[in-house]
Amino acid sequence: MNMFQYFLSHQAENTSAFSDIFRTAKEFHQLLGRKSYLLDHYLSMFFRLIIQTDFCILEEKIYQAVSDLQKKILVDLKNNNGSIPMFDCQEPFTQQELSWTALADTLLEQALTDFQNQTVSTYQGTVDLVDLEQTEQKLIELLGKDIWEQFQQALIQCFLPCSLPQLFWQGFIIEITKRFLSRDLETDQEVFRLYLNRFFIEKSS
Repeated sequence: MNMFQYFLSHQAENTSAFSDIFRTAKEFHQLLGRKSYLLDHYLSMFFRLIIQTDFCILEEKIYQAVSDLQKKILVDLKNNNGSIPMFDCQEPFTQQELSWTALADTLLEQALTDFQNQTVSTYQGTVDLVDLEQTEQKLIELLGKDIWEQFQQALIQCFLPCSLPQLFWQGFIIEITKRFLSRDLETDQEVFRLYLNRFFIEKSS
């Protein structure tokens, strides 16, 4: 695999075009007749959910999550109650970064859980999710489950090539990776190298 090309590749398959969505919606209008307002109402709610994917706000949420977890790590290091791994290093900054490295899986899982809970709350403030579900059910009854699910899949392919949690996940991974690359002043080693040395010692003992 050419790793760099993978970074630039477009992962989504069978993508739908905007014109396909509107063409299908127009066909649904004709099928629904006087009930076509249900589709318009559904699409209005769907589009309002899409614009919640604001990259500036998302970046703020990533930084806030990192900041909150950093504060927790500092408190745990100060208390030294065994809840956080300790490393033999003189620089407090290196100890913090090594703690991030050792706890990366747990920190990522916690950040994702918190983010998803916050996102549901935000969505509920934007769109009546019960109304969304009820409108969807009415459209299924009128158009048929298979036809509706095909349309939903086209909507997802067109408007959600990456979900909001995936974008948050990638942003948080970048923040963790920055810590892997930070340097220890004492040894001038990157943190991930120091961690690997400790990791292999622990595994071999």
